[in-house]
Amino acid sequence: MGIGFLVPAFLAGLAALAIPLLMHLRHRDKDRPYRFPSLMFLEQLPIRTSQRQRITDWPLLLLRALAVAALVFAFARPVLTDRAATGDDTRRKAVVVVIDRSLSMGYDGVWPRALDSARAVVNALGTGDRVGVVAYDDASEVLQRMSDDKSQALAALSTLYPLSRGTRLAPALRTARQMLLDAPFAAAEIIVISDLQRAGAAGIAGVDLPAGVKLRSIPVGAAVRANSAVRVIEARRVIDGTRSLLAVKARVQSHELPTARIVKARLTVNGRDAATSDVSLQPDGETVVTFAPVPAPDDAVALLVSLEPDALVADDTLHAVVPRDDAVRVALVSPSEGAAGEALFLERALAIGAAPAIQIDRLASTPVSRETLARTSLIVFWDMLPSASSVAALQEYMTKGGGVVIAAGSRLAAQRGDNLPLLPVRMSGLSDRLADRGGTLRDVRIEHPLFTPFREVPDALSSVRFLRYPRVDLVGSVDVLARFDDGLPAVLEQRIGEGRLVVLTVPLDAQRSDFPLQPAFLPFVRQLVLHTSGRDAVPLWRATSESWSLAPSVNDPVVRAPNGTLLRPRADSLGTAVPLADAGVYEAFAVSATGAAVGRVAANAPASESELTPMDTTELLLGVRDAEPGTMASNAPPTTTELERRQNPWRVLLIIVALVLVIETIMATRGWRAVARRVRAVPPASASDRSPT
Repeated sequence: MGIGFLVPAFLAGLAALAIPLLMHLRHRDKDRPYRFPSLMFLEQLPIRTSQRQRITDWPLLLLRALAVAALVFAFARPVLTDRAATGDDTRRKAVVVVIDRSLSMGYDGVWPRALDSARAVVNALGTGDRVGVVAYDDASEVLQRMSDDKSQALAALSTLYPLSRGTRLAPALRTARQMLLDAPFAAAEIIVISDLQRAGAAGIAGVDLPAGVKLRSIPVGAAVRANSAVRVIEARRVIDGTRSLLAVKARVQSHELPTARIVKARLTVNGRDAATSDVSLQPDGETVVTFAPVPAPDDAVALLVSLEPDALVADDTLHAVVPRDDAVRVALVSPSEGAAGEALFLERALAIGAAPAIQIDRLASTPVSRETLARTSLIVFWDMLPSASSVAALQEYMTKGGGVVIAAGSRLAAQRGDNLPLLPVRMSGLSDRLADRGGTLRDVRIEHPLFTPFREVPDALSSVRFLRYPRVDLVGSVDVLARFDDGLPAVLEQRIGEGRLVVLTVPLDAQRSDFPLQPAFLPFVRQLVLHTSGRDAVPLWRATSESWSLAPSVNDPVVRAPNGTLLRPRADSLGTAVPLADAGVYEAFAVSATGAAVGRVAANAPASESELTPMDTTELLLGVRDAEPGTMASNAPPTTTELERRQNPWRVLLIIVALVLVIETIMATRGWRAVARRVRAVPPASASDRSPT
């Protein structure tokens, strides 16, 4: 049992206990001597002994002293600090083992040391101590909640192995922090077991750990960190006479090699060896490997570039998938020769670029036939709308995945108030911005795929000036991807089945804007075609932390993972997404895995995993901040303030003071009445007795 005081200075008030004592001594009856010539006239009274005086006065003294002491203790705010009062076992502690399972932990000898260190931490815990296990790569996973069962923790550790994923320590620390919220022990500790790769330190400065929780690291990285890795694959289709070939390059990065050396690089196409090349690796730096062109299949091609294995085998290979390179066929429909001239900049922009190439078919304003739609990936209507007879065919075309772009200009703006076919807006005239030197774009949804080229340079669009553009009112469900600075819609998109309808009120000619003269024009037009036609630029591979979205047309898909496991992803309102957990090539099949693949995608661990330079242990500890007082009080033993707030003993003491004062008042009143009765019982002396003789 222990007692603490929140305001111990008030204990000096115990000196007030002397007040009742002094009052008692002052009011004690004193003997007064009187001289009598004779004692025969004095009435004999019962002798009042000092023993009876103590029985009467000492209870009052004790009650008064108790009231003073209880009042002093109440102001000092006492608190019980024993285990029964706090609910805390000061002999027990909580430990969270945070173990790194990223790709870099597969370096020769590192992972066995990590497991041995984790097991040693668990085995060293005492009886009643609790332990939790968190594994992390670029995300964190709780393998065991806080428990006093050490055998469960050891079993959880035995299931771990390095994955083909990146490293991020910050999410793991936040997970461990959350686990300790429900562990109010006297001691709490987070132990990080990792190679402490510097690439994984991003974000740890934003982690707040509670005061009283220790953070300790056990570095298990290799002393020698020589490593080589395939970082990049570049592949493109080329034509050699009548043959379609695949030209492949790879970039190999070396880190801390003791000396330069030559290794063999191998190119595999669709699982078969296709070419080899010698690579001269430098101690530090990048080497470009160029393979001889190989025959290119018409379908998507799975590539693999591999090096001779070194101490970290997982990054000696890199997977890629080269998609089909069918040309995008665009039908440009304009109503007249004048309009065709206005579309000159658009047509020139479409003709620039390759991979994939864009083929342009010029169409007159005649109805668009189903035969034309069958061979077309995208239809662009320049300042006009399709005829009424083409609307049904276009809707069917978009439902099956086709794309339609309507570039609205002054001709469409003149159709004010009309509900136009296909168009999810109503025209309301022309906005003239000559007076204020043109309008600009704002509220651009830069995260949308249409604006992918501008994510790194968002200001490229804000500098464009638009002099005249149509005013439109929304009449249907449509996404506004960008607006002018006056709030009018500039770029709109509507999904129709598997296809898209994009409406542009942004001028694409040099008479109404300077957009065609700006550097942003060409990437915007090209991305407009690729996105609306469904041919967005597809990367050769993705990170293992990403997901692969399957086309809605793939019914009941079956996905074969790189290790041969068959997955059945679930579809939701956003489509079917396949998490990419392992490095390699994923293949999607419709209904069963026995037919032809309907899609392929490659996944690789981030290139940063090949850089094994560790952070300093002090750097880790300094990066993590202590939490503000009280943010996570349950992680550490309760403070005196918290215990006093929970117990509120001062309320009880004040109640005791009140009761004591009531009892003291009753006893003191009865005592004075008794004295009064004794005084009245003494017969009065006669006059002759009081007068002197």
